[in-house]
Amino acid sequence: MNTFDELTRYGIVHLVPILQADSMEYMESLLKSLKPKWFLEIGTAIGRTAITAAMTVEDLHVVTIEKDPEMAAVARENIRKAGLEDRVMLIEGDALETEIPKESYDLIFIDAAKGQYQRFFERYTPYLSEDGVVVSDNMFFHGLVQHPERTNNRHTKGLIKRLQRYRAFLESLDDFETEILDMGDGIALTRRKKQHV
Repeated sequence: MNTFDELTRYGIVHLVPILQADSMEYMESLLKSLKPKWFLEIGTAIGRTAITAAMTVEDLHVVTIEKDPEMAAVARENIRKAGLEDRVMLIEGDALETEIPKESYDLIFIDAAKGQYQRFFERYTPYLSEDGVVVSDNMFFHGLVQHPERTNNRHTKGLIKRLQRYRAFLESLDDFETEILDMGDGIALTRRKKQHV
């Protein structure tokens, strides 16, 4: 069994939020087409996406941030087992406070606290390369963003509102354009608008 299968099985058994199958396939195809040099992930979980990214693109450098110490410990061990410690840097801490290597990132992947997506976007897009892409996962949040009436949970309703506001924020940006992809739990693909001279 390969590393990806093992991490997928671990994620399912331990109820870890991991990318759905079609979203992961999309990420792999995006990585292959972009061929990024630097990839920033906000929300490591068990390291499955970071490891897959490093295995998909040769010479890719991955910086991934995880707030939960237990998750970070599992991810660190998975990165070690995959032999990718030289190319995958795990930073343990709050993504709104941690410092990252001052590189230009060709792909930024946001998959952490749903209520903080806009703050993550604003904090890290200054690091985005000219032709870089920002991918935000969980835009549908199990279909509840489109159908908020399906829950009566106050906390969940708050998250839904924040995700709705985040989508409106993305669509309001003058210098970026966003496409919402209907796959997995909903993916937002955001790029800088081309400047027409």
